[in-house]
Amino acid sequence: MGIGIVGFRARAHRLVPVLRLISVLACGAVLVAGCATADAGRPAGDALTVGLAAPVSCLDPHQTPQTSNLHVSRQLVDSLTDQDPRTGEIVPWLATSWQVGEEAKRFTFTLRDGVTFSDGTPLDAAAVVANLDDIAKLGARSPLGAGYLAGYAGASALDAKTVEVRFDVPSGQFLQATSMVTLGMLSPGTLGKTPEQRCAGTLAGSGPFVLDRVALNEEVRLSARTGYAWASELATHRGAPRVRTLTFAIVTDPSVRHGSLLSGQLDADLQVLEQNQRSFGEQGPRLLSGTRPGIVFTLLPNETRPALHDLSVRRAIGAALDRSRFAPLLAAGERPATDVLATTTPGYADRSADLAYAPDEAVRLLDAAGWRRGPDGVRVKGSQRLSFELVYSANEPYGSVYQLMAQQLAEAGIELRPTPLDDATNSARQGAGDYDFVSWAVTRGDPTVLATVYPVRSANPQRRTKPDEVDSTIAEIATVLDPAERAEAVAAAAEAIISGGHGIPLFEQASSIGLAARVTGVRLDASGRPIFQDAEVRA
Repeated sequence: MGIGIVGFRARAHRLVPVLRLISVLACGAVLVAGCATADAGRPAGDALTVGLAAPVSCLDPHQTPQTSNLHVSRQLVDSLTDQDPRTGEIVPWLATSWQVGEEAKRFTFTLRDGVTFSDGTPLDAAAVVANLDDIAKLGARSPLGAGYLAGYAGASALDAKTVEVRFDVPSGQFLQATSMVTLGMLSPGTLGKTPEQRCAGTLAGSGPFVLDRVALNEEVRLSARTGYAWASELATHRGAPRVRTLTFAIVTDPSVRHGSLLSGQLDADLQVLEQNQRSFGEQGPRLLSGTRPGIVFTLLPNETRPALHDLSVRRAIGAALDRSRFAPLLAAGERPATDVLATTTPGYADRSADLAYAPDEAVRLLDAAGWRRGPDGVRVKGSQRLSFELVYSANEPYGSVYQLMAQQLAEAGIELRPTPLDDATNSARQGAGDYDFVSWAVTRGDPTVLATVYPVRSANPQRRTKPDEVDSTIAEIATVLDPAERAEAVAAAAEAIISGGHGIPLFEQASSIGLAARVTGVRLDASGRPIFQDAEVRA
């Protein structure tokens, strides 16, 4: 499944018709810089074509947690606030100002004048209330929104331009949540559609682009919205987009995607691999990259499985992994984890000592717990074998990392069987709890992101049943506003997660976007998502 995962790689690639990759035939299956003649024939300024590494399955930002979907949705919706990726500061967007009540239970937003949705209806206080109520009503269908609105007691339109949002418990994380694409604004007419219709693209937002064409396994084409004039305070260009057409083309093969960027047939590649990073420099295509904040890519055990209910086993698995050997297999900018949170997340601390490669400790833990090597080298205790299945989408790009993990765990007598599945089967099995391990990452620039995965009353892929220190320490993060007290709460939560083996951090993810030399103005938001409203394509 993978919530907020930066990208995917399919087993076979598709040459998307919109790209007209004629030069593939002339230059070979993988395009190279020496074939870069196609760019000269393309008009400048009119269109920008982006290579997306995975099919788009749902365009409703209120529902989808997947990164490929949210890359597109971010261009269609605006948020109440924005977050400066350099400082973490919350700045105005649709809201020009706000007040946070005592104990962070009440938030009051003053809205910008003159904002409309693409269907012509005004974005007023009533529309904001309808959006928040919609996300709360979606419940489990909005896995990210459910966390952002934890404790939501309702919202009211005090007048046409003033919204009051109330919580039953302190919600120190809500202001930052208003900058996230999941809380992006959709028109009241859109909110009246079914969740399935909205996923398929029947939606209108207030953003700088509108939907033109949706072919979920081929392309999503957007067009610039005439009259758009309410960009975030972080934008350098406040008006309508300079490019008329923005096309997200599904090109799942990374070598074809990278070659198409070098040849000029793509203007951007939204997932550059580590081995292609050397292609970028001061001349020619440029690399725009940044570490994604939030929960790092993490191995999550199903703790209802008898062997994984054993704390010694979970801790031994973490000790048996040498994360430093992951580096050559990762995307550009990605690196081994040193905490449960990425380095760009408030509350991060270097806990690399707790995640150190310790094969002798892994053996000691397993021996002490009574796990003995069997005839085939896999440890056993009674009728139980230390043999586990890791299920994941075949579209994920980390199959080689999983294979390396299997080799490392085998040295300790633990069998890991990475099992790639088609997306439908993967989602069904994860939903039913039919797995031993899954791997997730969640992107958010606030430490309360931990609440989306680890507590019993969360997505809880670990299938934990009894709240304990993990739940209480994570809950405390959202209730405190003082930075020092918050840091203490984050440290306690991280310690509970690592020491309890509830999550085994693997590596930090990064946004690594390749841009053609003629493209300027693309920026990354605080979640590492590309923003194309400022983009310009030069001749």
